[in-house]
Amino acid sequence: MFAGFNLTLNSMDLIELSAYKEQGDQLFKEQKKEIVAALEKYINVDGSLEASKIEEDWFTPIRSHIFLSHSHDDEEMVKQLAGYLKHTYGIECFIDSCVWGYANDLLKEIDNRYCRYQETDGQFFYEYDNRNRSTSHVHMLLNGALAKMINKTECLFFVNTPNSVNAQDAENPSKTASPWIYSELLMATEFPHEKLSKYREGESYEERGYFEHAELQINYDIKIDKLTELYFSDLKKMKFKDETQDPLRSLDTLYRKKGLI
Repeated sequence: MFAGFNLTLNSMDLIELSAYKEQGDQLFKEQKKEIVAALEKYINVDGSLEASKIEEDWFTPIRSHIFLSHSHDDEEMVKQLAGYLKHTYGIECFIDSCVWGYANDLLKEIDNRYCRYQETDGQFFYEYDNRNRSTSHVHMLLNGALAKMINKTECLFFVNTPNSVNAQDAENPSKTASPWIYSELLMATEFPHEKLSKYREGESYEERGYFEHAELQINYDIKIDKLTELYFSDLKKMKFKDETQDPLRSLDTLYRKKGLI
């Protein structure tokens, strides 16, 4: 990753982005197609998981310029943002919620095969320790794959909304309840950034419970102050009037305006 941005959108921006719903839905559908088709291939005949195959099937075919880190509750809006960037600049975006939902599908498939047992009265139950093991493995594999994807994209947009960040007092300016957002921003803010040339080599400019329960919520500190502030108005200035659609040129314009190159 070359650069990380803290993107804030207002109500007028959301109205403008809503015009790109069709394009965003199509992009989301195309990205998740590979994930859905690959679910069965992840489980070997002996019940083990093929880690390298999971990472490969999820991410290898997907080549993106921007990693969109966001709350699941903002999925529709983020799809529209991806649609806008693709339609306007030809910029390809990786939408991380494409993966979250199918991680739960993968877990359910594994748990139904290897963690579910039947009582003598015919009732089924999930064995606690086995269920914990399967969850930890899948989440660890997913986290590693997301880290690789962040490293493959030249920039990350953190979509900063009340759904993704909980405002705190002055000593704790921001927290999130999402472990995925926490992990992604940890990578984006603490890992060394790469040179832009790394990404341009060879490129041309052309988841039912049976009991009532309290929800476990953990708040993670996130250092969004290390990300460059970004607004929709910045995105609208990434192309000159007479320029043809060129994703790399458009991103370079953004980097220059933000003093990154």
